[in-house]
Amino acid sequence: MDKLFEGIKVIDCSRVFSGPFCSRFFSDYGAEVLKIETENFFDESRLFYPLKNGKSGYFEVLNRWKKSVNIDIKTPEGLEEFYELIKEADIFIENFSPNVKKRLKIDYETLSKINPRLIYGSVNGYGENWDKKAYDVIVQAESGIASFNGEDKPIKNATAMIDAFSGNSLALGIASLLYKREKTRKGDFVNVSMISCGFQLLKQNIIATSITGINPDFPGNQDTSIFPFGFYKTQDGNISIAIGNDVLWENFCENIIPEIAGKFGSNAQRMVAKEHLVKTMEYVFDNYTTNELITKLEELWIPCGKIASMTDLIDTPKFFEENYLKKMNHPELGEIVVPYKFIHFNKYNIEDVKVAPSIQKK
Repeated sequence: MDKLFEGIKVIDCSRVFSGPFCSRFFSDYGAEVLKIETENFFDESRLFYPLKNGKSGYFEVLNRWKKSVNIDIKTPEGLEEFYELIKEADIFIENFSPNVKKRLKIDYETLSKINPRLIYGSVNGYGENWDKKAYDVIVQAESGIASFNGEDKPIKNATAMIDAFSGNSLALGIASLLYKREKTRKGDFVNVSMISCGFQLLKQNIIATSITGINPDFPGNQDTSIFPFGFYKTQDGNISIAIGNDVLWENFCENIIPEIAGKFGSNAQRMVAKEHLVKTMEYVFDNYTTNELITKLEELWIPCGKIASMTDLIDTPKFFEENYLKKMNHPELGEIVVPYKFIHFNKYNIEDVKVAPSIQKK
């Protein structure tokens, strides 16, 4: 099978989430990814929950296909061995703070002299001019996202969304430079900071504050700009509804809540009356089970959905048929379900998943 990144060699010194998430994109589509570790200095996510038979499901999902190479870059011998790999590499990925990579002698200035065609991808918390460590939970706080996420107090997002977005952004930057190298024959450097990715995820909220001078309220399960756009109680649970324009709203009212048909015709009016409208909607929704309401709304072409649990996802065949999720038999973890394709190319596919590597012994 022709592979999108066949013949591309990636040297990966990144750890935990954002960097490995980036390099997994290249390994999924055929690049050779060499993960630099030792028995004493390894990716700490190898120890993250869930664990079974000494293997981490967290590590597994981020490091499939890769090869572990035991090199201690903190020693002169190991650094020379590492430089030999860099000579033949197309891409290098790291998530060290600026001062650390300079101290380790693996910064772009050093490695570009060894290999002028090298694409150097860096992801860190605050960029190349701010030597401060960061994790997703810190950046959720310092980017402002946590300030309006919750009901009445800041709530951490349940998944590492900034890590994932940072990893995706770095992969986009690296792929862009690979394309540019085809024309220039020269390598280049790209950095993605987690804090700037957090700012991108603010969307309209920072714009609104710059216009009004007012911080957004905690929206709970509602959107800060559109109504109704959120989660609502039903007779037996909750439903997600997204009504993004006035025509859909009128259709919704005429068929579900006729007593307010013709009212609150603009999104601005609905935003002002949001608290009242949530109570009105949930009073009516109490007459429906979640599945009954979804059936009725789908007949009206009103965007809606069930709030799925992890077991719901595992029990939905369509997600596996579309290759969004993948079942695999792991030698230590048993049968597991992993995220699979999120980009669908016409000619290029991910082959059957291979397990993440163990640390190679010297």
